Amino acid sequence: MPQAKRGKVGESPEQPRTVSLADSFAKAMEQRPPKAGRAVQSARVDWVYRAPHQVFGREGYSQVSNDFLSEVLAVLIARHGMSPAQSAVLVFCMGRQRKGRLRATHVAIATHLGIERANVTRALGTLEGWHMLQRRSNSVILVNPLICFKGNGDVQEETLAQLRADASAALRQHFPQMRDHEVKAAAEREFPSFAPPTLPPPRSRQLAFGDGNDDSVVEGQAC
Repeated sequence: MPQAKRGKVGESPEQPRTVSLADSFAKAMEQRPPKAGRAVQSARVDWVYRAPHQVFGREGYSQVSNDFLSEVLAVLIARHGMSPAQSAVLVFCMGRQRKGRLRATHVAIATHLGIERANVTRALGTLEGWHMLQRRSNSVILVNPLICFKGNGDVQEETLAQLRADASAALRQHFPQMRDHEVKAAAEREFPSFAPPTLPPPRSRQLAFGDGNDDSVVEGQAC
């Protein structure tokens, strides 16, 4: 009787091959059905894949926080807590970011949106103060990954970890006397943490865009 082949002393045993789901189905299909009961004439396995999302354009899509859209952005716009320029700059950056980053000058954004460069600069400053965006050197703009991100969850976690590490490093550089627990607490309040800005109270009267009638209340420019 032939002997099973043994490995040499000190060699690691051969690792078992990982069995995939497809292999498991194939193995199961090779087995005969039990004799008891009604005979099985045939069996098959169909692989059905989800259809990809259909979106406008060729650049794919980002994951956006529904709560941010409905509870923060929509309310700010409706109650004039956010100007048209601020809204446009934010939406532009959310749409252009890849892994939370985009590179665009103030002039390029202004040209694309058809507004003054000064309005873009002021809008970016306000949005940065709200922790929705952050400006970096070389015309790099970061979109807060907690409100919008293009990339899978693993990449988002890496991005968030790096941004939090950057915040801690900046605090240690500017405030070397701070203790570890103080740095940690302060870093949790820095970008990319997000606390919605104070929402204006509900508007007291219905607004309508001017249609030439004297009775309509014309909505004024917010920027």
